Amino acid sequence: MTILRLDTNLILYGKVLPEDLAPFRQELSRAPVRHVVLAESPGGDLRSAYGIADLIRKNHLNTSVKGFCVSSCAVMFMAGEQRQIIEEKNYKKTILGFHAPHNKETKEISVDGVPRLREYLVKTSGGKFPPELLDKAMNIRDASDMLIFYYPEEGKQSVWFCPANARPRPKGCEKLEGDALSAGIITTLARLDVSTLDPKPETEKPGEEKTDPVDKSVER
Repeated sequence: MTILRLDTNLILYGKVLPEDLAPFRQELSRAPVRHVVLAESPGGDLRSAYGIADLIRKNHLNTSVKGFCVSSCAVMFMAGEQRQIIEEKNYKKTILGFHAPHNKETKEISVDGVPRLREYLVKTSGGKFPPELLDKAMNIRDASDMLIFYYPEEGKQSVWFCPANARPRPKGCEKLEGDALSAGIITTLARLDVSTLDPKPETEKPGEEKTDPVDKSVER
């Protein structure tokens, strides 16, 4: 993943790689960190994600998400003490996705890894993650099958199970009961204002236009 620092905040985006744990640990030791933003990540190496998640939990960091954060990225998100969706114009498209671990080469489901991930999700959700939703996420046939959560809004469907071949997503997926708050995925419905993550620098000129640090982080 690309790791960017903004004062006491770290922004992580992109694919999770085995070598990501070391630079994340270095950032924690280099200067104080209070918040981790996860953006536009398809997941990746689960071992590295568990390691980063462990550091997030031990340091009592908060996490937030912008765009899509699925698979190993969602594992890291769940480690946050407080977990929020970022307030921005496309927040309704933000998703958190969960599924059983699998071999990155063969795409075969890692049956041995399921109990650990299941236990982890129950623990980090404060025991709120519904067993029926966990079953959907863990008992998959294809590595691309995904249980996804959108920001919950009254009167709108926000939890879906999407098989690999489901099209379009999410309307072609299975509708499920529940929402991200009651399932312990996010800890509050309050959306995070990213301007609060980047304290106003003393050198900023009056009238100077502010930039969204998260938007800046996901430029390609």
